[in-house]
Amino acid sequence: MTNYSWVPVLALFGYLFLLLAFASAKRTKVIYSFILLQVIMILWTGGSFLMRIRFWPSVNLWHYVSIAGILLTPFGFFNFFLAFLEEKRSHGKNFWLLFFVLAYLVNLFTEVFIPTPQVIEDAAGNVCFIYTYHWPIYILFAAAAVIVFQILRLFIQYSRGDALIARQLRPILVGIVLVVLGNMISTFPVFAGIPVDVLSGILFVYSLFYALYRKRMFRLTLLASRANCYVVAILICMLIFYQQIPWLRTFFLQNLKLNEAFSILLISMMMIGTIYLLYLIMKRFLDILFVKEEQIQAETLKNFSYSVSRTLKKQTILLELTDVIQNMVSAQRVFVCIDDGSGRYVMEQTASPLDQQSFSMNQDHPLVRYLQTHDGCILMRDFCRTNDYRSMWETEKQQLRSWKIECFAPMKDSSDLVGIVMLSGKPKGKPYNSDDFSALMSVNSVCTMAVKNSRMYEQAYDEARKDELTGLYNRKCFYETIQEQFDSYKEQSLALVMMDIDDFKLYNQLYGAKEGDRALQRLADIMRATTADRGMAFRMTGKEFAILLPGYDLYSAKILAESVCAQVKRMNGSHDHLYQLKTMTLSCGICAAPYLASTPEELITNTDLAVYSAKRSGKNTVVMYSEDVGLREEKTSQGKARVSYYDTYASTIYALTAAIDTKDHYTFSHSQNVAYYAGELARAFGLNQECIDTVKEAGLLHDIGKIGIPEDILNKPGKLTVEEYEIMKSHVENSIGIIRHLPSLDYVIPAVLAHHERYDGHGYPRQIAGEDIPVMGRILCVVDSFDAMVSRRSYKQAMSVERALSILEEEKGRQFDPKLAELFIRLVRSGNLAIRIAQEDAEQPQQT
Repeated sequence: MTNYSWVPVLALFGYLFLLLAFASAKRTKVIYSFILLQVIMILWTGGSFLMRIRFWPSVNLWHYVSIAGILLTPFGFFNFFLAFLEEKRSHGKNFWLLFFVLAYLVNLFTEVFIPTPQVIEDAAGNVCFIYTYHWPIYILFAAAAVIVFQILRLFIQYSRGDALIARQLRPILVGIVLVVLGNMISTFPVFAGIPVDVLSGILFVYSLFYALYRKRMFRLTLLASRANCYVVAILICMLIFYQQIPWLRTFFLQNLKLNEAFSILLISMMMIGTIYLLYLIMKRFLDILFVKEEQIQAETLKNFSYSVSRTLKKQTILLELTDVIQNMVSAQRVFVCIDDGSGRYVMEQTASPLDQQSFSMNQDHPLVRYLQTHDGCILMRDFCRTNDYRSMWETEKQQLRSWKIECFAPMKDSSDLVGIVMLSGKPKGKPYNSDDFSALMSVNSVCTMAVKNSRMYEQAYDEARKDELTGLYNRKCFYETIQEQFDSYKEQSLALVMMDIDDFKLYNQLYGAKEGDRALQRLADIMRATTADRGMAFRMTGKEFAILLPGYDLYSAKILAESVCAQVKRMNGSHDHLYQLKTMTLSCGICAAPYLASTPEELITNTDLAVYSAKRSGKNTVVMYSEDVGLREEKTSQGKARVSYYDTYASTIYALTAAIDTKDHYTFSHSQNVAYYAGELARAFGLNQECIDTVKEAGLLHDIGKIGIPEDILNKPGKLTVEEYEIMKSHVENSIGIIRHLPSLDYVIPAVLAHHERYDGHGYPRQIAGEDIPVMGRILCVVDSFDAMVSRRSYKQAMSVERALSILEEEKGRQFDPKLAELFIRLVRSGNLAIRIAQEDAEQPQQT
């Protein structure tokens, strides 16, 4: 092999070696781009080699194959560089591919750039290839220079302020310098015939290989593949037999007297045997060096996967993780931080129980930001060169130094950073290598999925134990927890506070279900903030809550309950005046074990009795359980049917309406008429007897607030002014203010409050519309308006019944509920509802 033919052979074997190694590597964009570059370089060196040995069919053919590789090399390298940087933009990559393909086609037909070499053979038979270049070659150099300039610009852009990226890109820049110098030198006459460009290409490709290794994009064990062993064995065999083949041929022909064909066969058999023997030796050596360790790691990883797949407990998974990391990479200390679901990474596991576990990082922490945007492990010495490290607080840096952290391994699922593993140094100061990183990422990949599954299980378990609306623990969780806490605090105090919202149904009727839900959420927030980590808060039913307080005695629990009630009172004060019609209050009961209860069941029962006592004491109070409370409440009859409390306050109400009658003779009889009409309409509408009684009582009380309206406004013969009308409208809120002081009659408040609301939303005082108006309020609106129309007032004559019905007909869907208005009209016209008209009104001429 003469005339530097060994140079392209060496290059060709080097490229094939890398190509076969990376063919079995994990497929990524940068690996694909490196393989493409290997193919281009093989075209270059392979064509050059076959041209130099003047292989069939012609020198020109292999020359053009080599030229294709040379011209595509700048594009292939530019493509690799962009992939190495993980750059999303193309930066004209497709343009350069088209440019060099066109340059190749032009050169193919004109040889204007790179001419076919002149073949010179001397007397000894040695062949030399001489290239004669002209000025157009510098067009290609200029294009390559533009690409180099783009690469340098990207290098500066990416490495500015980031020493880690600069360090990763440095081997690539060295390769660029080598290949540019090599190609420039090859054009000088003094180097004519010497394949300096091929030599520089070898150095260039292996500098890229080193850059990939520095970035830990593959493991060195890739080089120990079966195909690579054969390639190396063939290369060694060729070097061995290159000088020995002539001697062996002579020995077989002259000494052993064998014929030519048999001699060639024996030499071939010897070469094949040597290749196979070299392959076995190398394979055995590499298996001892790499494969055995890989098998051990694979078995360890398999056992780890099996262990973590059998549990959904996060702490068990993390304990297994720290153990396997210490076994596989020999890290002296391991710290694991896990995302708590709010973007905060909390240290949840260490290899030693003596290590502090109070460390945490927010999602905007420089280390977290860096690992979120970078894949793979990062050494501490590399991280120290980044701007992210420089932006950390000095106390945080000192903390990492005190732990002697040398490596960070992210636990990532796609772009989701589930956790961070921090490792201290290895024994005897050994550095972490790519095999360690590969093992860490394999372990972390398994652990990441296990932690995510554990988190999903914990979330589902937590959701099953929590109330959806308030976020407090639910009734099921309460009964599980109280049993556990009772067993844990047998020798200590365990207090239970139960809270019942007073008249919450009324609150919902007045303000709507949405506002009721918001009130429950605010109450839950108060309970959470008050108990903090001292106890647990539960939502037992729609309006019942409980607080379990381990270590609290009866009086300490009373102070906490009163604090909650005080905060609820302040919450009420933050609303506008409309929400003062019915404020939220709590009736609270307290009991403590073991002094007043010997079992969890007895603790719950006694606390319930204290709540009942609070209710019977006028509500909005805190009652501590005692034996007297228990005896009194046990004697209270249970299961009484609902009764009307109107009779209890009948004398009071009569006195109030009589007082109004002295100011406005109309109000007393009007209230009785409205109560009658409302009861009949409610019955016809299909409401039950309880609702019928309620709407009748509301009818009697709906105008009780007029006692606070000046007499000159009540009896004014003409139209009211705007100011007077506003005063008249206040009688609704006056009515609610009076009824609020009759606690057992507060169930009529929603109907009384809504009897001046309009179906179209233009009424008062709350301007609610449609079905948002309580049905009893809509009933009162119809019958109140009807009685007002057919009665004589100070400002008008009585209206005929037919005319009043016509107005009801006209106002359906605007002022009145269309269904209720239609039903009332039908009741009157069918004679099923008797019309009550005062004698004095009947004697007066009626309006038509």
